[in-house]
Amino acid sequence: MKQRPDPVVSGFSVDLMHHDFATLSPTKWLNDEIINFYGQLIMERTKNEPSKYPKIHFFNTFFYSTLKDQGYKSVRRWSKKFDIFALDYVIIPVHLGMHWCCSLLNMKKKRIEYYDSLLGGNPTLFKIYRNYLQEESMDKKKIPFDFTGWSDYCPKDIPRQENGFDCGVFTCMFAEYSSREAEFDFSQEQMPYLRQRIVYELCTKRLLASN
Repeated sequence: MKQRPDPVVSGFSVDLMHHDFATLSPTKWLNDEIINFYGQLIMERTKNEPSKYPKIHFFNTFFYSTLKDQGYKSVRRWSKKFDIFALDYVIIPVHLGMHWCCSLLNMKKKRIEYYDSLLGGNPTLFKIYRNYLQEESMDKKKIPFDFTGWSDYCPKDIPRQENGFDCGVFTCMFAEYSSREAEFDFSQEQMPYLRQRIVYELCTKRLLASN
């Protein structure tokens, strides 16, 4: 019987294997496991220092596609242990088949935010999230969601990807920076370093960036 290889790192009920870390090599696309583990590190940092960081939740990479393809009932239980309306930010990575983007439900500024390192738009996503907020409110609060003052936000003056493979790293950075309300000051030139830094952070299970 073939023995399963030992994981490189384990945490959050997830094993990261050598083939997962291989996606952090230069020119490779990040996979779901890397992005989801990184999201867990973002939430762990917030949990450990709640007075320093905003209240957040990071939905995994399967949330958006499940919601889009199967509707609200398929993700209804994903928030059974917390109240999304009591948070500051809900961070949701978005996989578009061959491209990663980052989206946020910004409860503080009443915005649905979409960050695409190729500067694309996604009108469908905004409609899906508005419907999600409405259904989540009706299900959990038994009242319609109040969209007064809410807006869709898809800025173009953000760090831009200049190749066809760094989108996952940009997505991780958009998420990490947003989780501590930092200005996006990273760039394409930093991607090789950021890939190496993510490897270190995953192996030590601790994010280096703080403010």
